[in-house]
Amino acid sequence: MEEPEMQLKGKKVTDKFTESVYVLANEPSVALYRLQEHVRRSLPELAQHKADMQRWEEQSQGAIYTVEYACR
Repeated sequence: MEEPEMQLKGKKVTDKFTESVYVLANEPSVALYRLQEHVRRSLPELAQHKADMQRWEEQSQGAIYTVEYACR
């Protein structure tokens, strides 16, 4: 008769543990940490992309000005 009681207690412990891990994994501070890590990894690439786009925009504006000047 002791075995079913032990199984019940073991199930209760594992259920509580699983619930605690689930709550911890979905806590807002953990989500903010994951977001921070994502931004930290992505930011250098995004900054480089922005710099490239600005350089291309300047080159395009220069080419447009040259074409407009040549058409006049």
